[in-house]
Amino acid sequence: MKKYLVIIFIFFYYNSASGIALFDTEFYEIKFISDNVEDTKIKKINEIKFKSINNIFNKILVKNDFNSLKREINEDLINTFIQNIIFEDEMIINNNYYSKIKINFNPREIIAYLRNNNLKYVEFIPDNLLTIIYNKNIIEKSLLSKNNKYYNYLLSNNFKFYYLPNLDLNDRFLLNYSDIEKKNLNKINQFGKKYNKYEILIIISDKIDKKIIYEFFLITNGEIYKLPNFSYNEVNYMELFTYLKDEALDIWKIKNSIQNEITYTLNCSIQYFNLLELKEIKKNLKNILIIEKMTLLNFSYMQKHYEIKHFGNKKVLFKLFNINNLKIIQKNNKCNISLI
Repeated sequence: MKKYLVIIFIFFYYNSASGIALFDTEFYEIKFISDNVEDTKIKKINEIKFKSINNIFNKILVKNDFNSLKREINEDLINTFIQNIIFEDEMIINNNYYSKIKINFNPREIIAYLRNNNLKYVEFIPDNLLTIIYNKNIIEKSLLSKNNKYYNYLLSNNFKFYYLPNLDLNDRFLLNYSDIEKKNLNKINQFGKKYNKYEILIIISDKIDKKIIYEFFLITNGEIYKLPNFSYNEVNYMELFTYLKDEALDIWKIKNSIQNEITYTLNCSIQYFNLLELKEIKKNLKNILIIEKMTLLNFSYMQKHYEIKHFGNKKVLFKLFNINNLKIIQKNNKCNISLI
């Protein structure tokens, strides 16, 4: 007997960790007793350097590149990325030491290193996924319905990465099981439009006897890609949704990474109503790290005209504009930029 389950995840672009935020680090607590406080402190700081830089590379690189790069990372390399080191609540009493430490890195130094070594990276990652679940063998009870056991699990657990639809009649009117089976991009995108989400992961579960085999398909930038299969002897919700997050994000990074070997130029006019607005636009543009150079061509009343040179493709650039609260309207090779 076969049973089928289809799950669709849609990435939400506008709530995304992006640009400079991906390079943020956290405070680590150092607490020890030592006969040589200074040497032990230096050792602990070095450990935090490695942890902090690895956390950044894990966020912005695909899995294979990250694993390869980890073998190349050393203290001298990390030191070239460091912007500053912050200590808080530092106390030294005899052989006892305590502090909180944060290592801040220069994002542009890190990206320059990645470009020089032909390593692709991402400048934003989605914070959550709109999750659509469908049990093929019991259509009426489980298609975009709260009766579905997978929805029940997500509703009762705090999985912030999975954003749930309303699961109402309107959802079921917009999307039916045939649309999912046939991977009808038009209908699926229409459903995503309701929630302003367009990056889609389709998961098909085929239950044969006691074994569940999952197939995954990612829709991004208007294309569909097959992900590696996955199987369980029985459903393990925690393991399933943890695996899906890691695997989907990795494939998403591959398809949305910055192509360092390609550069483009755009002629854009920055439109603003006052100097404060112009300052805000320029600040937001600086947060878009794939922009290599902006050259002022000319200016007029409430407008400045720039040539913008950037890495990667325009689709990624335009997504980054939106994430950074900038509206861009393009016609031919010219564009207008303003605050959203």
